[in-house]
Amino acid sequence: MLRILIIIFALVSTTTVDAQNEVVGGCVKKGGMESGINTTSRFPMYSVMKFPQALYVADYLIRNNIDLNTEVIARKDKLMQDTWSPMLNTFEEQRTITYSELLALSLQQSDNNACDILFERCGGPRAVEKYIRKLGFKDICIQKTEKQMHATPALSNKNWCTPQSMVALLEWFTAHHNDNEPLRYIWKLMEECQTGGDRLPAVVPNSAKVVHKTGTGYPLPSGLPSGICDVGIIILDNGQQLPIAVFITTPSSQSRISDVAKQLLNNKQ
Repeated sequence: MLRILIIIFALVSTTTVDAQNEVVGGCVKKGGMESGINTTSRFPMYSVMKFPQALYVADYLIRNNIDLNTEVIARKDKLMQDTWSPMLNTFEEQRTITYSELLALSLQQSDNNACDILFERCGGPRAVEKYIRKLGFKDICIQKTEKQMHATPALSNKNWCTPQSMVALLEWFTAHHNDNEPLRYIWKLMEECQTGGDRLPAVVPNSAKVVHKTGTGYPLPSGLPSGICDVGIIILDNGQQLPIAVFITTPSSQSRISDVAKQLLNNKQ
């Protein structure tokens, strides 16, 4: 009996962890049926966190009757200088920037300063998490800003989700993205996103659309990131919409997202 249990455990382990201690989590919903691997395990979101944050920002703008083109002031000396932030190249001392520009920078370019300005202006991580909880998603946790994670990379584990909950949130977004202008704008930004072309977009036909957000962890001594992820909605030619989420910690290569996504999509249910 013990020998049988050991064999079963070994077979399960080979599907989730390889020699490099890579851990894979993924979930997809096709035809109303959900399938995946480690669907209820917790994975760091990294910049995927900017997707639920954007949904909260949309709600905040609507509740406070704030237009997407409303401007706020960004002071360069108040921003992180040694982080991924394309917006830093656009001004010297200070500039005005609209909420629409901040969302575009955050979702399409994963600009860390844009993300933190949205936290500062609309509400911090706890406010975002409270909103996501209110929508009914209990396994999406947001506790840290980009600045906090930059100072202590291990804190990125505090912003986590399960693949199953992320797919459920993607389903909610699919159903509600036409509810108001900010949500329509977020959908458009994610549909036109050019980052992560070697991740989810790599496994679908060129004619298909992918509404998605990528995430990448901090660098490890090996040169690879601590984790990679991509979540989104694949829209096929026939109109079928497939919410999918893939998370990999300590990946063995940058191409692993597309490998796992292909397995999930080809899985016969």
